[in-house]
Amino acid sequence: MKKDFLYKTSEKIWEQFIEKNRRGKWYSKQVKENLEKLYPFMGREKEREYYIRKIRLSLSICIAGIFLAAGLCISERLQPAIKENKIYRQGYNGAAQDIPVEVFADGKKRYEFDLKISGRMYGKEQLKELCENAIRELEEVIPGENESLERVEKDMNLVQELPGYPFQITWESGNYSVIDSEGNLQKGEIPKAGEPVGLNAVFTCGDFQAEHLYFIQIYPETLTEEEQEKRNILEAVQEAEIESREEEVFFLPTEAGGKELCWKSKQDMVWPVIFFGAVCVAMAVYFLGDEDLKKEIRKREEQMQLTYPELVSKLSIYLGAGMTLKMAWEKISTDYEKVKADKEKNPVYEEMNIACQEMRSGIPEIRAYEQFGKRCGIQLYSKFSALLIQNLKKGSTKLSPLLKEESRLAFEERKNAARKAGEEAGTKLLIPMMMMLCVVMLMILLPAFMAF
Repeated sequence: MKKDFLYKTSEKIWEQFIEKNRRGKWYSKQVKENLEKLYPFMGREKEREYYIRKIRLSLSICIAGIFLAAGLCISERLQPAIKENKIYRQGYNGAAQDIPVEVFADGKKRYEFDLKISGRMYGKEQLKELCENAIRELEEVIPGENESLERVEKDMNLVQELPGYPFQITWESGNYSVIDSEGNLQKGEIPKAGEPVGLNAVFTCGDFQAEHLYFIQIYPETLTEEEQEKRNILEAVQEAEIESREEEVFFLPTEAGGKELCWKSKQDMVWPVIFFGAVCVAMAVYFLGDEDLKKEIRKREEQMQLTYPELVSKLSIYLGAGMTLKMAWEKISTDYEKVKADKEKNPVYEEMNIACQEMRSGIPEIRAYEQFGKRCGIQLYSKFSALLIQNLKKGSTKLSPLLKEESRLAFEERKNAARKAGEEAGTKLLIPMMMMLCVVMLMILLPAFMAF
């Protein structure tokens, strides 16, 4: 790993805060044991590399989150959407802007809105047959949250354009004291018995212009004082927005309903979310990264369990051929070394090689077998090493028959494990099979139901 600034910082954190305090929550004894199993005689060095790599990744995530959060915060401060009660529109044919704002009425009451400010407009060509389709589609769109055009109680959705159509649509109200051209109801002017009103839609695109009159029935809705005040503010904004559509700068209204308005951009507060999100991800990477190490350990243990019958069988055959236990052990280890380059490493035979090196260096044979069982770290091999040690101490000649019986039991256990794995795989296949069955049943039953 390249020793850059982050690596050196991670190295300092490891040395000063984790290595010196091995009882703290940042240090895991389980990680230490797992690394010693995976890398015999290199556990301490691998432990240092492992923690430095985790710390470096966590620091990278934190620093990236800090820079991104700081950039967004500075951008919001230096380039607010509203400055001196002005919003700059997009250029000609530009997309509409959705701008979150805050407004203070008389410097006291505070309201929040999401204003939609359209771009500067140019006219477009239009086709007459599309206009007829748009008229029919508008009947489904303009009621908005109302049930139908025959009963309008809430503001209507008088859109200025339809997706897929090249028209600019303007509206003319037959009674502005009841509903304006934006679809906003003047609730205080609507009689309780309802008021019929005609809404004239003007479709414009370049030199083409067409009109269609919609007839609606409006009924009153009771508003609280605060709701009425918010409506007055929105009406003032909409009126000012319509009047200034040909201008580059949109001046927000400074008065609505007799109350002074003070506008400012509403802060999205995205940057603190990103910052704390980055910190949480960094913490998760640090603590949950040990799961990958645990998966390696589980894979190692599974491979050892699968190798056990083969090892016991080989050892039994060599002992039956007249070899001593040590000779048979070295023979198995030597055979593995010859084919190791062409195959994936086997943890059992790697541990046997270590035991051979220990015996060659002068460690007693019994001690080497005992260490072998401990390094393997699973009960199966602890029992196996105990069997070897027991027979060496007693000088028994019955080791070969015992190993033959152990080999038979191990193969039986392996067959049972394979049978269990097959049953689990079959159970997992039930869900997709049931889903396929449901799809087939739908394909058969749906046409039958549609035929009635």
